[in-house]
Amino acid sequence: MRQIIQYLITLIFFLNPAKATLAEVGVSINLHNSQIEGVFDSDNELFIFRGIPYAKPPIGDLRWTSPVLLSPDPEVINAQSFKPACMQDEYTTEWYQDVAELFDNPRSVFQHVDAVSEDCLYLNIWTNSLDQTSKKPVMVWVHGGADTGGWSYEPNNLGHHLATKDVVVVSINYRLNIFGFFSHPEIPNETGNFGLEDEIMALQWVKDHISSYGGDPENITYFGESAGGAHVSYLIASPKSRGLFKRGIIQSGAYNLFRWFPKNKALELGERTQAVLNAPDFQSMKSLSAENLLAASNSLRHPYRPNIDGELIPKNLTQLLDEGSFNNVDLMIGSNKNEDYMYVDESVTESDINQLIENYYPEHQEKLLSLLDLEDPRLAMDHLTTNQVTLCPSVFIARSLAKNGNNVYQYHFTRMREGSEKILSYHGAEIPYVFNTHDEWLPTNEDDTQLTEAMMEYWVEFATKGTPNSINNPTWKEFGVEENYLILDAELENSSKLENDFCEIMINELIERSSN
Repeated sequence: MRQIIQYLITLIFFLNPAKATLAEVGVSINLHNSQIEGVFDSDNELFIFRGIPYAKPPIGDLRWTSPVLLSPDPEVINAQSFKPACMQDEYTTEWYQDVAELFDNPRSVFQHVDAVSEDCLYLNIWTNSLDQTSKKPVMVWVHGGADTGGWSYEPNNLGHHLATKDVVVVSINYRLNIFGFFSHPEIPNETGNFGLEDEIMALQWVKDHISSYGGDPENITYFGESAGGAHVSYLIASPKSRGLFKRGIIQSGAYNLFRWFPKNKALELGERTQAVLNAPDFQSMKSLSAENLLAASNSLRHPYRPNIDGELIPKNLTQLLDEGSFNNVDLMIGSNKNEDYMYVDESVTESDINQLIENYYPEHQEKLLSLLDLEDPRLAMDHLTTNQVTLCPSVFIARSLAKNGNNVYQYHFTRMREGSEKILSYHGAEIPYVFNTHDEWLPTNEDDTQLTEAMMEYWVEFATKGTPNSINNPTWKEFGVEENYLILDAELENSSKLENDFCEIMINELIERSSN
């Protein structure tokens, strides 16, 4: 149905900077049978829709089931303010506070999200056009948070600056933790990957409706960081998401090749959860409060994550990639230089490094030790585990998709801000550069500003046409047989064969482990 744009008279003022900057004018569109009420941000000349439902609330009988389509009945949907984040504790908030503290800020500079709920399956849209003929590239962001926390409108994830680059930006919530990734023997017909199923339904909603927001449903890029990046790789390999997106961007998200979760372990965890809850059966667990379930997850240290369910994820992801059994999409993939540094204990020793190598690569101990600078054991451990868990799995994904003829581009983010001596080029450091959402408490100088402009353009160009290159930035060489990559720093520089001596050993071990 042809949409009707209707400007409302009321000026709507918001105090929360995550919702608006100054004044916004209300606007509504007719989408099929419903009226969607959003806002027009005159500062950025954007239409913004915050909190559009894409599935029925997964509450009551719908807890621990696949997401259910919305009713087609007409309704008025208020999309002028963000909806609650998916049920979680302060896991993600504490991460931001840790980062702030490592930059010598008080922890109070980052506050927890206003509200959490099981009723959380909503998405947000930033666009500069509501013309159905615009056909702008669409970039759908999926947040990280270790499958445990995070929300679609974290300050670093807001799309108002990226959308001014003439793309439609969408961010989505998905069920987390025990609510999103839970298996149990009494629900054999469910994948247990409810969070991933939510994402597939959100992508289908975007495919079906984004033209009403100026977007091209045939040119969707799915991108995310950490757990979000891992989910992009899951959906690249899932037959359930075939055709839902044309391109993928995986930022520091290849760790799921190293830390994968088989179905039998997921089922065992479900039974262990039942015991912790002292529940007689699955149905009694289903009737417990969300707070009780979250407390049980916390007591188990939040172990819930996607499992190899045999349907949505047919088998181990490394095997699928090695076989070429995945959806062919253009790919941008990369990682940061010091992914693990903030997580490595300051008291780590050379003996600890030796033990880790002995556990995983006993036949290559001498070789790997020779590649590490052991003068600073903490840096050496970061170097080793960043390669093991994130960087080398990223190289393997890049190789696999390139081998199938897809356009593939790899990056290595090495930028260290002023004052970053305690955290270096850390996990998540690249996100504010992609969205131009640098926190006030993060030191940001002219080099950071210039890198931000370059990265935003690379990301947008890739989403537009499958290559990140334009006349404005240095050429980013395709991955190809030379395994090229771009160093993202104050100086942009191409190189090749990133950490190749490590990756030849670590990728072979990944493949071997995947078949066991």
